Amino acid sequence: MQPLVFEPYLRPVVWGGRLLERRLGKRLPPEGNFGESWEVSAHPHHVSRVAEGPLEGALLTDLWERHRGEIVGNDFPEGAKFPWLIKFLDCRELLSVQVHPDDAVARELLGDESGKTEAWVVLDAEPGSRIHAGFKPGVDRVELERHLDTGTVAECLHGFTPRAGDCVFLPAGTVHAVGGGVLLAEVQQSSDATFRLFDWNRLGPDGKPRPLHREAALRSILWSAGPVSPISPIPLPLSSPDVVGEILVQCPYFRIDRYRIAGKLPLPHPKRMSVWMLIEGQAELRAEDGGCHRRFGAGETVLVPASSGPLVWRNLETSPATALAVTLPG
Repeated sequence: MQPLVFEPYLRPVVWGGRLLERRLGKRLPPEGNFGESWEVSAHPHHVSRVAEGPLEGALLTDLWERHRGEIVGNDFPEGAKFPWLIKFLDCRELLSVQVHPDDAVARELLGDESGKTEAWVVLDAEPGSRIHAGFKPGVDRVELERHLDTGTVAECLHGFTPRAGDCVFLPAGTVHAVGGGVLLAEVQQSSDATFRLFDWNRLGPDGKPRPLHREAALRSILWSAGPVSPISPIPLPLSSPDVVGEILVQCPYFRIDRYRIAGKLPLPHPKRMSVWMLIEGQAELRAEDGGCHRRFGAGETVLVPASSGPLVWRNLETSPATALAVTLPG
């Protein structure tokens, strides 16, 4: 099966802006603020549709049902759903302070929904922007509930000013928020399980406070987790002097590697499903035998099925292209 490029789903939200268009080339409607571009999704809230090629128009869920072995390989559990939801986010304003449940709590509170462990890779961050991730040392449930009652939850949150290149790993149960001009790539479990804990005492578009989910959020918090800061990447040993690679995240649900490609990069795992997000520059993905190829620019995403055969990335500019590779762990 050839690599799959999907139509992005562009989601209007009150906290979004226009960076998805200006920075990543997404074709937004002329009016409105957009905060999310769903790049690869089999979640019921939006299922990705193939944008081009011989499978144009096909839904990812249908392909997964009929061609799962070709997409992911034959060692993936029978009946398991597509594992990821992959997005770009434009967080112009602060998102609510929120938390995602783990798998067990999601089943308890939401039925069929999965938990939601996620990771962010910062592409751009304006001066004064902010990421809140985890609590300050010593904050427990009693302390948090006192600040919820007084509308001062910010005093409980660990926070920092993000920089382009930062990677933040947010296991399910980690309280977090982001905004003030932050452009992100996001990789998460295929879930939309989000509980809003605090919304900065602001009003929604209708002039009323947006609903909170206090009890469900408190039930979901991983209280043993402390402050969360950007991770330290682990260098990858690569044979080519034209490529620098590093491991950003390894968890039970996904692995994220980052590559800076000055020349050519043969795909590291040619017989495994991967999703590649180009975040800087331009590069060409082609078959090693010189067959079918396509150019990709910053903001484009491609799913490479396990059956695609050997492929190579080739940089097309004088400065290196940068890509994120998402694979299954192990």
